[in-house]
Amino acid sequence: MKKSLKGLIKLTRFNEYVYFVVITTLLGVAAARGRFGLSLIVLLIANWMAVGFAFMINDIEDAPDDALSLAKTHRNPVSAGLIKPWTARKATFAVGAISAGLFAILGFWPFIFGFSSLILGYLYSARLVRLKTMAFMDIFSHCLMLAGLQFLTGYFTYANRLSYYWFWPFIFVLSISVYGELYNELRDLEVDQQAQLRHTAIFLGEKTTHIIMLLMLFISLISGMVSFVMINLIPHWVLILMVVLALVFTLPPFLKVKRTKNNLAIQNAFHKPLERAAALALALLYILPWLDQFWRLGLF
Repeated sequence: MKKSLKGLIKLTRFNEYVYFVVITTLLGVAAARGRFGLSLIVLLIANWMAVGFAFMINDIEDAPDDALSLAKTHRNPVSAGLIKPWTARKATFAVGAISAGLFAILGFWPFIFGFSSLILGYLYSARLVRLKTMAFMDIFSHCLMLAGLQFLTGYFTYANRLSYYWFWPFIFVLSISVYGELYNELRDLEVDQQAQLRHTAIFLGEKTTHIIMLLMLFISLISGMVSFVMINLIPHWVLILMVVLALVFTLPPFLKVKRTKNNLAIQNAFHKPLERAAALALALLYILPWLDQFWRLGLF
């Protein structure tokens, strides 16, 4: 029982997306001018579980292949034998069902976009389809199910129609997600080539993929500047806090990798600290006013 529970927790791979889901969700909420409340808590849980569903399906479907790789077999709890495939599958669809139920509570459009995320999460890895092995379809499905649709569920939880504020932050989260997918494909390029996969990085080649990654960074920079400076999506103090936290969080990993010449290793060192900084600053944007209201009411 303890072994299965450990395997189930590992299967969710929660640490790989917990911060990014906060970012994509709260940017959608910010674009709709939403506020902290029960709906926001339900929304975050639903999006976490929807993304978790995609990661769990991925490990279940990849278990036979991962068992053949020393580098991947221990990372995957199914191929490592920590949890049985049938148990993992039942738990995964339970997570998906709960997520769909939570989206339904939030309203019609959050349910439509949330359920679409669950469908894409399944089709991305399922053996009969495997969108992740199809060049360009892997990028399209990844950026929607792990960024764009979380943004839209956040937006439509608090808004009934599209407004002036949604487009640029939507492009921002999509471009960051495309960059992340291409990074992952380059990281696993050698193993995936041996497995005769045909995802985008293999189809385009390493050099072209690097160029597109730089293009995605440029697009994210431009869309980020428009979102955070020109249309004032979030207050300036949140941006300042984000920068300060980013400097604090990135310093230790920077000191560890500053001598390496591996570009992917350098990018990886900054990836998670920047996510943590952005997620924490955005969370405080909603939590601090809520705490201030309790303080003014004398409840603290």
